[in-house]
Amino acid sequence: MVERVACAVPDDFKAFVPILVRQILATIGSVEISEWDVATAAAANDIERLEAILRFMQGIRSVLGEYLHIIIPTLVKLTDGLINSDPDNRRSVALSISPPTGSPQSRVAIGTVETISILMQSSEINPNMMIELTVKSSRPLPARVAQPFLRILGGQTKPNKEVGAVMIGCLCIAIRQLGASRWISFYNDTTRETILEWQATVGIVEPTQSYSDTDDPVGMQPNLMLPISVYDEVVNELSFSISDIWNFSDDNLSGSGYSLGRTSDNSLSQLADNKPAPPIQPTSHQSSHKVNMSNLQRAWDVSNRSTREDWEEWFRRFSVQLLREAPSPALRACAELAQTYQPLARELFAAAFVCCWAELTDQYRANLRYSLEVCFSADASLEILTLLLNLAEFTEHIDTKSKIPELGIDISILAELALRCRAYARALHYKEREYTTSPLTCVEKLIDINKKLDLPEAAAGVLRAAKIEIIRQGGTFVSLQSYEAANPLAYSVITGPNHDSSGIAGGQSWAGQINMESWLAKLGAWAEAVSLYEEKLMQNPRDVSSILGCLQCYDARGDWQQALDLAEQSWGVLSADSATETSLAPSLAARNESEAAANYEVALKFCAQSAWRLGKWEELDTYSSLLVQNQQESGQLNAQQTKADDYDGAFYKSILHIHRGEFAEANQFIDSARKAMDGRFTALLAESYKRAYPSLVAAQNLSELEEIINFRQFEDRRNVEVEQLHGLKATSGEKRERQHLLDVWRQRLDGCRVDAEVHASILAVR
Repeated sequence: MVERVACAVPDDFKAFVPILVRQILATIGSVEISEWDVATAAAANDIERLEAILRFMQGIRSVLGEYLHIIIPTLVKLTDGLINSDPDNRRSVALSISPPTGSPQSRVAIGTVETISILMQSSEINPNMMIELTVKSSRPLPARVAQPFLRILGGQTKPNKEVGAVMIGCLCIAIRQLGASRWISFYNDTTRETILEWQATVGIVEPTQSYSDTDDPVGMQPNLMLPISVYDEVVNELSFSISDIWNFSDDNLSGSGYSLGRTSDNSLSQLADNKPAPPIQPTSHQSSHKVNMSNLQRAWDVSNRSTREDWEEWFRRFSVQLLREAPSPALRACAELAQTYQPLARELFAAAFVCCWAELTDQYRANLRYSLEVCFSADASLEILTLLLNLAEFTEHIDTKSKIPELGIDISILAELALRCRAYARALHYKEREYTTSPLTCVEKLIDINKKLDLPEAAAGVLRAAKIEIIRQGGTFVSLQSYEAANPLAYSVITGPNHDSSGIAGGQSWAGQINMESWLAKLGAWAEAVSLYEEKLMQNPRDVSSILGCLQCYDARGDWQQALDLAEQSWGVLSADSATETSLAPSLAARNESEAAANYEVALKFCAQSAWRLGKWEELDTYSSLLVQNQQESGQLNAQQTKADDYDGAFYKSILHIHRGEFAEANQFIDSARKAMDGRFTALLAESYKRAYPSLVAAQNLSELEEIINFRQFEDRRNVEVEQLHGLKATSGEKRERQHLLDVWRQRLDGCRVDAEVHASILAVR
């Protein structure tokens, strides 16, 4: 009954194990083995109790793990007592074999050694592990078994054939737990001599059946072999396997203090010469598998991939196939589980990729690199792009001595990928590396990234570094008094194309390549930036970048009406219909059309923002509708979708419907806005709470829009009820609800970051 309870609820039963262990030890200690020579009822009772206790310990071995250091030495002492039952040498026999074959002592001794073997196996870190590269356990249990057993086997009274056989099997378990290196160093010579001497004493000269008489608790094959052969096979198996592995990673193990595989130990050399390695090596340390490159290429093929669902399926298949083809047996073992549990495939993606990448030929690597670059620029989810960005970082951290080829993706592509994933710290790392080869394309991005990382001094330092370089090339300057006062590190700023083409590091020139107004906008010097943009517009009214720059500055400064006036004047330039020219090549025309559509969308967002802040609801309706229409025409929405998946379009539409009292439609667009920000919000929050804060504010704004809808609906219901009953407007209930909502909002605003931009967006909604 106790055994069944222990097996059924082992965790709950552990509280009672100390009491049980004391009872077991007391029972074993009360046995008088020396009295068993006389066939009495007491002796029979002792034998029956011992056999029952041994079976009981085998059954509850799962709960005895913490007490094996007490139990196993007691069982070893019991074995010694069963074999040396005449400690006073009353029989006066110079050399004897005990206990007699088939006697109760022999039966109990076999059961005791088998119990020790089972308990030792239950204490292994991994019972299925046949080879140990290092000593996995610091517990002294294997040595506390091996040393007494060797003394018993080599003593004056030797165990009989059956008992000696199971003792040698128990020693094989001790070998595996101690590790081949330690066993060979301390025990191998003595053990072989002891086993050979015991074999000669008990008369074992031919293979015997004794090893198949038990349940094979030690993992030996039940074939007919000499005990010394069984022992040699186990030692050879471990020593040869470790030698192969150490030779494979010789650089990593040099100086470790072990020399297995290159040892001068005569006994090990004798074993290697006399006994070949077993033909079947254990699966846990088998040699690496070969990679089927054709199967992998079919999995990473990116043709016919367009929608986000296509890319999700591509990544799922590719990540699982990497595990299936991985050279590492451990990774291959995870493939089946990863097939049904996708998070595992995502977690192991980088490791499996690197394993397979090292085995690919140059042609396959180039093809895979192309597929990754296509995915980087595709409309894949931010989660997939973040995993690929993590892969690039993982390969970058690999030791150069590992002989694994680099990924070889251009650093500018990785920088843009990091910006798409809002991983600004990694984007800064890649952009700083890119700056050494092409600085003129990196200044604006470096300023922007440092600002987003809340590093204004670093952003000003980038501007100053650009200034120093342009001074060297003869550039001209413009004085920016307001910005210099707030940012003394920046000093004056460079403008104008009046500088030479003497070139800079990397063979590039700053001549004609300076977009100072854009740099200033990134730094937040809106007044100076807008003045430069307006100068450019006076020279070229059709300069789209200057128009967008002015709109951005007006939006940041709160000049809403100026933004609407400029957009109205420049609407023909911003329209995507005039983006392409028939004289252009098809690929260039398509790219220009895409850029024009993106610029048109940015202008629409600025216009919708300005119309909302000014309360111009008709213009807001126009711009938000155009924003949704532009998204649909640019292919970012499926034909089946009726609501905007773009956050800005859905957000402005929800505000417009709330203003009109169309609350059901407003709720639909609020849901659409949440879905649109879901991927971005998740990726940012995984990167950093601080960087995800603007998205958190946007989510709070959507929640407050719902609170406004609830209040307005309550207000309408209250008015209807009061008018039906009294013909009067409700006032007190509305005031209470309004005051409660205002109190909640004030408390919420007190917990927000003290930032003008954050507070402005929240107060605009309210």
